[in-house]
Amino acid sequence: MQRWLMKSFLKGAMVVLPLLITAWLLWSTLLWLNQIGLNALAWLGLHNSPIPGLGLILMLLSVLMVGLLFQFNPISWLYERIENTLLRFPIVRTLYGAIKDFAEMFDRDKQQNQPVVLVTLPGGTQAVGFITSQKLPDVLQKTGANNDPRVAVYLPMSYMVGGYTLIVAQSQLESLDWSFEDAMRFALTAGVSQSQAHSKTHSSDT
Repeated sequence: MQRWLMKSFLKGAMVVLPLLITAWLLWSTLLWLNQIGLNALAWLGLHNSPIPGLGLILMLLSVLMVGLLFQFNPISWLYERIENTLLRFPIVRTLYGAIKDFAEMFDRDKQQNQPVVLVTLPGGTQAVGFITSQKLPDVLQKTGANNDPRVAVYLPMSYMVGGYTLIVAQSQLESLDWSFEDAMRFALTAGVSQSQAHSKTHSSDT
């Protein structure tokens, strides 16, 4: 009886905990965005507004406005000039550049062109990875005995926000007809989440 109760309890925990954690993360993010918006309203002298969630509404509208503005080439051109100026500072270049590059990996438009590969490591071990750059700096773009060009491959770490960037010869890579989203989910969950692999063509159609 105790064993059956413990099994039922663990089963319930596996169902409830992911839902609770997801709801908590979403709620915390919404509260954080709302507080930022309220701070902005307070700076404008409008912090006494009775509308609940006004800070969140302000933040969502602000993000939408930024997205609309970047549809115009002059705005994008100006932003690129400012960004290039900021990236001249070493600390800003390291922090901002790394965060931006990581965020862009989840851009759905870029995901369609994000090659998913199977990397053969020493000893015959294989790992799922993503080609992040096929044009390496000259100091890294060396060729092996067979003049095999090298590319940068990102290997995500399971259950962690992080990973490794490997410089791999193309002969060590096997192309996979696997969508970025499914491959990333598989890698991040150590293969526990084995949703059906969708090809890139199928993903783009949906």
